[in-house]
Amino acid sequence: MGDDFTIHGETSVAVSGDWESRGEAVFPLIRRLARQHPSVRTMLHLGDLRWVPARRVGKQRLHLYDGFLPKLDAELGRARLRLLLTPGNHDDWSSLQPAFLAHPERPRRLTPHIWALPRGLRFHIGGRTFLSFGGAVSLDADRGTAEIPTDDDMRRAAAGGRVDVLLTHEPPNAGIAAVERTLEAHQRWNADRLNLSASSRSRIDHLVDQVQPSLSFHGHMHVGGRVDSGGRRTVALSVIGMPGNTVILRLGTLEVDALKTAETESN
Repeated sequence: MGDDFTIHGETSVAVSGDWESRGEAVFPLIRRLARQHPSVRTMLHLGDLRWVPARRVGKQRLHLYDGFLPKLDAELGRARLRLLLTPGNHDDWSSLQPAFLAHPERPRRLTPHIWALPRGLRFHIGGRTFLSFGGAVSLDADRGTAEIPTDDDMRRAAAGGRVDVLLTHEPPNAGIAAVERTLEAHQRWNADRLNLSASSRSRIDHLVDQVQPSLSFHGHMHVGGRVDSGGRRTVALSVIGMPGNTVILRLGTLEVDALKTAETESN
């Protein structure tokens, strides 16, 4: 099941964690990716671009966050890359949700080079099956409900059976030490948000049990790490500007390689 999104000859893709509209770090990363891996044509982003649509004020269209999205689209175009977004809690669900409800079977095109993936969308790249399951609980703010996956969302996403790769923003309870340390620093968040977060992570656990991915990626916690358990690998990707924000996934073997830093590349 799922559409084939493969670009001819594609054997590897890039996977990235939260970017938070930080163009000063994101744009050099995209250029470095294009230099180091010119055959990569697809970036799978795990959410929190901090995407918001342009707002019309009079006759003007105003882009928030210093026009990050159009600038990002231009960088992607120059690098001959497309970006498939698994939306995070800080992406604009008030705009995304109506489009996803109307057409749950297809991505929403945000710009010429950026598509947002509905929660539960299955697709293929390079012979591998992917499942995108966006959204998460905001620990730092009460933002609403559209961003939070539900039990019904989980059941619908699981109904298609096994996948090779699961893409989420919310983490599962996979035992990654850095993620657990972040959650244990609970003094920063109120109990209601922590309870919602625990329920949402449990929902991801159930989804993992149902679709049995060989490999899972998530963002959201702004820390990196990975764990192997029971023949499954889980990879947490950090926030932009930290090591481990972007990796290369080799589709043939499902091996995950680090992207060289700027300092390493120059040596």
